[in-house]
Amino acid sequence: MDRLEKMHLIKTEVRKRVLPRIQRQLNRLEPDDAGVRRMIEVALDDVLRAGLDSQIEESLRRFLIEEVINEIFGFGPIDRLIKDPEVWEIMVNGHKEVYVEREGRLQKTEVTFEDEKQLAYYIERLLSPSGRHVSEFEPFVDARFPDGSRINVVRSPVAPFGSAVTIRKANRKIMSVEDLMARKTFDQDVAYFLRACVRNHLNIILAGGPGVGKTTLLNVLGSYIPETERVITIEDTLELRLEFKHRVAMESRSANIEGKGEIRIRDLLRNALHMRPDRIIIGEVRGEEALDMLQSMNIGRVGSMTTLHANSGLDALLRLETMAMMGSTSVPAELIRRQIVSAIDLVVCLDRLPDGRRCIRSISEVLKEHPSEYATQDIYAAVRQPGDGGLVYQLKPTGYKPAFLEKFVDLERLPAMFRS
Repeated sequence: MDRLEKMHLIKTEVRKRVLPRIQRQLNRLEPDDAGVRRMIEVALDDVLRAGLDSQIEESLRRFLIEEVINEIFGFGPIDRLIKDPEVWEIMVNGHKEVYVEREGRLQKTEVTFEDEKQLAYYIERLLSPSGRHVSEFEPFVDARFPDGSRINVVRSPVAPFGSAVTIRKANRKIMSVEDLMARKTFDQDVAYFLRACVRNHLNIILAGGPGVGKTTLLNVLGSYIPETERVITIEDTLELRLEFKHRVAMESRSANIEGKGEIRIRDLLRNALHMRPDRIIIGEVRGEEALDMLQSMNIGRVGSMTTLHANSGLDALLRLETMAMMGSTSVPAELIRRQIVSAIDLVVCLDRLPDGRRCIRSISEVLKEHPSEYATQDIYAAVRQPGDGGLVYQLKPTGYKPAFLEKFVDLERLPAMFRS
């Protein structure tokens, strides 16, 4: 028996002795309850005296006590990963494998569950605050923690090799433009340019793959919106943390087990048009709501922003067209293309580098010369150049002066190269 197996066995035995004694009053107890802690300490000493490990150092003894407390009151083996501020994402691949993402890089941990039964128990505990659950008839689910963290669960029969749990933790610290500049996502000139684009009511799309920082940048761009404007935000799960007074947040809802009660992004978007918005921000557009979003952008709701999954500015427009066509089979493709070209002013593409760092790969204007054809022109583009840790990407101006600058009213802090 190796050391890890021995620790699992000790924790299991201690939990089996303590849990039946407090099961009925578990909901009324707290993790720092002195009586419970003392009970765990006594049970641990009994288990050790029984011969599982006759001698154990004090630091390991304290660690085992905390682990048992986490398993009784918290989320079991992954409780300390959930509390670890350095961990951005937690990925459980069956009961034997747990990975985490730290600073953009995947790392395998030594954390494991005893078996699928224990994993299933903690999955139910994780989902409990959201009122959701998984079963053979509903084998996958998306839910949200009270702090905004997101959890996705997939179990059998969809996941035949063991339940898979993915937890994307909410960033408790709201990233500011200064934070992104410190991480070299962009420099001050780019920040001033994006600020001018937001304050002058451009319709902006943030595009990129999963985990590249689209929502983080959307939060930063949202901070540029003047306090005098009324903003409606619409999301599948609340992630935007825009800190200004006149904001109304709405969240979609999945259907219940009976197939009732679904509230789609499209439903919320249509309702938002009756709420006197100055701007509408959609956390992510991913389906038929794209058509309604385009129509709202083209009837005076300028300054709207959203994110979507795409690899380039042109890909973003093509994907937006595909999603908009899902909204109505009767609208000709050419008319949808005209709406997209008319509505979208700026596409910001983000990427994640091999070292885990997030960066802006390009900032492009959507050209309006040919309303039924897609064409973009890079205003800023990432250039590879040598750095301390090898090749790095730095966002540089291309020298192109976008046509929409002629309509700008607020030129404050606009970089000098665009003001001349």
